[in-house]
Amino acid sequence: MSLIELKHISRSYTMGERSFYAVFDINLNLNEGEFAVILGPSGAGKSTLLNLLGGMDSPTEGELVFDGENIAGYNDNQLTDYRAWNVGVVFQFYNLIPTLTAYENVALMKDVRANSGKKSVWNKGYVEVMHPEDAIARVGLSERMHHFPSQLSGGEQQRISIARAIAKNPRLLLCDEPTGALDTNTGREILKLLQDLSHREGRTVVMVTHNSACAEIADRVIKVKNSRIKSDEWIENPKDAMDILW
Repeated sequence: MSLIELKHISRSYTMGERSFYAVFDINLNLNEGEFAVILGPSGAGKSTLLNLLGGMDSPTEGELVFDGENIAGYNDNQLTDYRAWNVGVVFQFYNLIPTLTAYENVALMKDVRANSGKKSVWNKGYVEVMHPEDAIARVGLSERMHHFPSQLSGGEQQRISIARAIAKNPRLLLCDEPTGALDTNTGREILKLLQDLSHREGRTVVMVTHNSACAEIADRVIKVKNSRIKSDEWIENPKDAMDILW
């Protein structure tokens, strides 16, 4: 079942007298429960595409339809609402608040959802926000929940970042180079966690990366180059994340 549909989506920017496209004429459907990797070199348009999917940016052309709702023309308040109810984001450098414990960082998601209001267009049968303890247990760090980010390893911080992202039970989990700051073994563990969230829990996971080895675990690999989709391939037998090498 299609969750997101991009119809002739483009995003252009102007710098001085020069205009350029970060993404151009993108047509793409993403389905419920799939693990998709957007693969390409630096500057190809991967992060821009991720930002559009997550409502962190808006297209200059085209339609972006999420669960039947065209969000392409949304204003800032509507996009904030869209993100609060539908999107979890995992960043390369974790973006945890250093003065808050792991528990407190994850607990922020309840406030994010509450501030969006009960009258949201998206408030239709959605699951409640997880208790922080449950989200942290999901990523295997119950014994570390009262530690501050500075007391956690890079891999543990990324796990807390994932716990924070899934705490509001988003239908779409976006990951921006989530293993980029990690060593190979820790990176595999993070990828395994993301793979399980998709395959076992049915979450739609979209990960952008320049690392072709990471793409081997995906159900689908979308290659981008020069702001355009160059190929879109389904993988019949994705590798287990713990078996990949890079």
